[in-house]
Amino acid sequence: MININQPINSKFGFFGTRAHGPVLKNKCAGTADADLLQLVEKYDHYIESALKLTFDLNDKVSLYSAIKELTSQLNFYRNSALSILEARENSGQENLRSSILEEFFQLLLFPLTDSVRSQSPKCLTLGKANSYVSLTFTPRSFSSLFEQATPTIHTKDQDFVLGCSINLSSSLVGANNTDKNLAKVVIPVVAIECKTYIERNMLDACAGTAKRLKSAMPYCLYFVAAEYMKMDEAYPELTDIDELFILTKASNADRLRYRSEVRDPHPICEDLIQVIFEMIATHLKKIWWSPEDALARGRVIGRP
Repeated sequence: MININQPINSKFGFFGTRAHGPVLKNKCAGTADADLLQLVEKYDHYIESALKLTFDLNDKVSLYSAIKELTSQLNFYRNSALSILEARENSGQENLRSSILEEFFQLLLFPLTDSVRSQSPKCLTLGKANSYVSLTFTPRSFSSLFEQATPTIHTKDQDFVLGCSINLSSSLVGANNTDKNLAKVVIPVVAIECKTYIERNMLDACAGTAKRLKSAMPYCLYFVAAEYMKMDEAYPELTDIDELFILTKASNADRLRYRSEVRDPHPICEDLIQVIFEMIATHLKKIWWSPEDALARGRVIGRP
């Protein structure tokens, strides 16, 4: 069994492709934009500072102090970045602003994967991914089904996934060959949808995604992490979303007002980042299904 409890001197870090840094640096190299060049320097300082932080993963005081400092470093970079990135033409299509938060979760949750990285590094996914949601078979006819089952694997692109990569294939019983429809897919254990703000239509889409993911992987923890809120009645508690976080504890109207007044953006609240980390750490430590434990307590599902 994989044990995620780690000794002192854990660190934040990266595994896989970074969501924000490479995009920013490629855009800077391609445009020679002076503002982006300045932002790259601040980004490098942010990452350098984040990677120097050490803590004891089993000591809450040490851990929360490190998460507080990491969030502070994020806010320092974010304060400089948002005014530059939001002022760019077609900023919504550049994937620069939105990827800041996506990459932050890569940094934040990296220490929870230490033992997995040492035992099964090729299987680990930490970052953007296409999560497995379903499998269908579409043979052309009854007779062709007995020649090739033609499986079609369906995936859903996610802003952030902590999961396990596997290969899926099918073959006819008794046949020596395997169908050509071999595919690599990610089984999501944690999925986070990152939003600048959340509105009703976005929430409905996220609710649909949560339902599809959990039909494929019932033990997937699904969060929506929005910086701001732009809705009134929505009832997210009636969906399969495990939690909806408003990371600045502010509305989108507040965001726009701060922009018009040329003020620093609302900071990401470090107490919410701590809650996210703790919820995910608890989820990773759980035994998701144990008939023996269910019999001992007389409760099969065991929710609070």
